[in-house]
Amino acid sequence: MVVAGSWFGCFAASGPGRLAIIDGSMNSQLYQQILQENVRVSVRELKLKIKWITQQDNDPKQTSRSTKKSRRNVIFWNG
Repeated sequence: MVVAGSWFGCFAASGPGRLAIIDGSMNSQLYQQILQENVRVSVRELKLKIKWITQQDNDPKQTSRSTKKSRRNVIFWNG
């Protein structure tokens, strides 16, 4: 099966996390929404400990001022 378009996914040594398929183009607001809806759930489902990291490729939507501010709320969450 070929999946066209964009997607957001995450993985850890313990397995894959959530996969979000994006229909159309992604802007920084959509990127922030995807992080908000998927990162915490994936961390919980993968049973990750307190320390974990994210990696990005410095796309403008990932480095925008609003995304950096939003990421603090997602990434520094402890649940």
